[in-house]
Amino acid sequence: MAFSRRITGILILGLAAHTLQAGIIPTIHLDADVLKTYEDYVASWEKNSQAAFRTSGKLWIDSSPRKDVFQSGKIVLEPIANKEIRTGSIHHFSGVVHVKGGTINQVRKVMQDYPNYLKIFKGDLGAASGTQESDSKPDDEHFISKLLLVQGTLWINVTYDAQFDTRYIRSAPDRWEVHSKSLSIKELTDPKNYSSKPFEGDDHGFLWRTNTYWFIRERGDGIDIEAHSIALSRPAPTGFSWWGNKRSRDAVDKMIRDTMAALPSHQ
Repeated sequence: MAFSRRITGILILGLAAHTLQAGIIPTIHLDADVLKTYEDYVASWEKNSQAAFRTSGKLWIDSSPRKDVFQSGKIVLEPIANKEIRTGSIHHFSGVVHVKGGTINQVRKVMQDYPNYLKIFKGDLGAASGTQESDSKPDDEHFISKLLLVQGTLWINVTYDAQFDTRYIRSAPDRWEVHSKSLSIKELTDPKNYSSKPFEGDDHGFLWRTNTYWFIRERGDGIDIEAHSIALSRPAPTGFSWWGNKRSRDAVDKMIRDTMAALPSHQ
């Protein structure tokens, strides 16, 4: 499960305000070197974070001064990266929470309940489906999902036809991971018509790639959840980078809250 609706929102709002007099928002090209920079960033982060979690079950909150807030059951959010890379931007935000009474199996059922994604993640999607792949194993379940990501503001609406490759991995008896990577994200030419064709070549660049990661461990009276969203988009307009960070924060916060709210109905 992976989408970054609120990350897209800041770019839409900022660019719309910036170009309102022109009446249009210009399209932009995704440069190969920008995509490679994003992919290299993701690969490096994956290697380090995955190794730490699989070796010891460690989450970043374990060494954070805000650990007491986390222990109380409140969501703790942390910016990891929010940087410009020539003609693109990387937005990486993380959030953690302790869910009393929660189980790994509940989270697994929520994540794989694709037919009910529109209810679980209300307001973020126009359609959702997922298919389990033939190479799935009990401890490494493999799904390909298709999602229509929707975003609306006062100025413009945007819809994406997106496909994700997701692995649900039981890395230890008391640990579970989700790695969800975008295979393709295509902006539709008519955001209100879900059957419309995508842009050919350049698009508006509000969202080029987005990966989502979850690290979950059983501890004490429940589970600890750590979620990450890593997105690639066009550069934020001058003066709006702070807002992009805020919207990335809000996206992760909602993703965690929506998942927590769905746990009781997925026993």
